[in-house]
Amino acid sequence: MDKLVWFLIVFIIVYLFYFFFVICRKKKLEQFKTSTEMLFLQRKFKIDLSKHNIKMVAHMVALINAFIIAITFVILEIFDNIFIKIMVAFVVLMFLIIVIYSIFGKQLKKKEGKENV
Repeated sequence: MDKLVWFLIVFIIVYLFYFFFVICRKKKLEQFKTSTEMLFLQRKFKIDLSKHNIKMVAHMVALINAFIIAITFVILEIFDNIFIKIMVAFVVLMFLIIVIYSIFGKQLKKKEGKENV
């Protein structure tokens, strides 16, 4: 139960931070189009951002990033040794980023094929 509470706290903090500092600001939302996440999706899945609602994509990226960080945080709470935490954090982060962004990219590509995106 304690881990679930920490997951929710970290998830909400990260999502709200991303929401207020990226999604709500027009200048940052424009810069979002050239962020690392979007460049990864554009290069790997050949996604055309002009066919998607950028605010919806930004919300999804915020949720994905909050989920990845919260899961990693909860998993790291299991370990006591700092060196093990660093190694596990690296592996967990890389795994979650690749898997979740691949799923998200495939979903965006599937939506791109439909006329009403």
